[in-house]
Amino acid sequence: MIRLLATLILGISLFSINASKHALADGSSSIWVNDMDHVVGDVKQGFIQNRITTQAAADNLINGFKAMKVDGIRIPIFAEGLNPNKTMFDYFYDEAVAAGFAIYANPAQHSGAARIACGVLNEERCDTLGDNERSQILIDRIKDFASEYKCDWIGPFNEDGAPGADWTSNQMNDIFSSLEGQINGADLIGPDVWGIPASIRVMRETSIGKNIEVAGTHNLGFNHSDWPEFIALAEDNNLPVWDTEVNDNDKFGTGTRLDAALDADVDGLVLYNSWTMISLTNGSINAAGQNMMSKYLKFRTDRTYYIDNLANRKRLATDGESESPYTTDIGTTGSDVEWKFVDKGNGYYHLERAAGGSISRLRSDNTEFADMQATSSSGAWTYFIISQGPSPGAYYLSLPAGPISHNRLQVTREGDIKMVTTASQGSWTLFTFTEVDG
Repeated sequence: MIRLLATLILGISLFSINASKHALADGSSSIWVNDMDHVVGDVKQGFIQNRITTQAAADNLINGFKAMKVDGIRIPIFAEGLNPNKTMFDYFYDEAVAAGFAIYANPAQHSGAARIACGVLNEERCDTLGDNERSQILIDRIKDFASEYKCDWIGPFNEDGAPGADWTSNQMNDIFSSLEGQINGADLIGPDVWGIPASIRVMRETSIGKNIEVAGTHNLGFNHSDWPEFIALAEDNNLPVWDTEVNDNDKFGTGTRLDAALDADVDGLVLYNSWTMISLTNGSINAAGQNMMSKYLKFRTDRTYYIDNLANRKRLATDGESESPYTTDIGTTGSDVEWKFVDKGNGYYHLERAAGGSISRLRSDNTEFADMQATSSSGAWTYFIISQGPSPGAYYLSLPAGPISHNRLQVTREGDIKMVTTASQGSWTLFTFTEVDG
């Protein structure tokens, strides 16, 4: 009850988790490439292996996931009574929800649904094929978990096989139909079996497409060429598509699973074992995590950028000491034209001169001209939302809580940096971002 009440009270999240799952609350595009709906971190193995044993470690993981700019975290569902450290699991869950993360839960370990049905974690699992009593054990356990831990998404399977392996088609139909609308408001994800070919078979040989709200699959076999078929089957049921367990290893020299998922333009990612990319002692992100971030994030807070106006090919500049920003030729380099994004939270950013200065933060002052202020100025007129324009790679810079008459950045033909209303949508209000060392 405490967990449920906390979730209801803390209804404001890092990113809007609304019914459609396709847009942020203010209608802007997402912060991820391809305008993906969601990117989810993963702590399953951390709890399966009982490696998260202190509140400090849990807190550092929360901070690390914030830095990775994920909007959700995946946690494991254990068979009844088999959670190795329920006390720490509960603490982490409560802190993740309080921090605004959406929660995705599915069974622990390979053939996870079968393990729940058999009441085991790492031991040899029983035969569940055709056993409807085992199906009911799984259904009941998923419902009980959803009642105790309110989630945004729940999947009843994890690397269970195609029809005829762990479960028959009829069992799959019964499991998913019995859970639809019965898991405390969570969206149902499936099939989530071992690899895209098996997931294709499930979608073809069962009727679960009418029960689920997200079509998810692992790509464990590196079957990159099978993405179009799976996506087409999802589209037949009007479902978004996630790679529900992606990593960035190129095992066979055919490209990584992350690269393949992004190339397939999936709607969501679950970053497998991403808790291992975060230091349990200080929350920092290791090189592997940084590399993944460079692929799924549009904008990085640890990088510097040139900001160029699309209409007149002018580059934003400031010397860090004058209140008046200026523009220069697009080929200009140096500290005056290098900007950084400073995370405000909720998908918003301050824009600052990367090299600093006494007044290095861009803002509106509720006149037609933009100006620069010290970084201590952090009110509603200083943080921007970056939303997709009508052409790829071109973005609006708008103040979501700024003065109504002066809340969108513009560069005039004369090169003046001004603020206009969000009704202005021409190329004078569109900007491109180029990584300085890229």
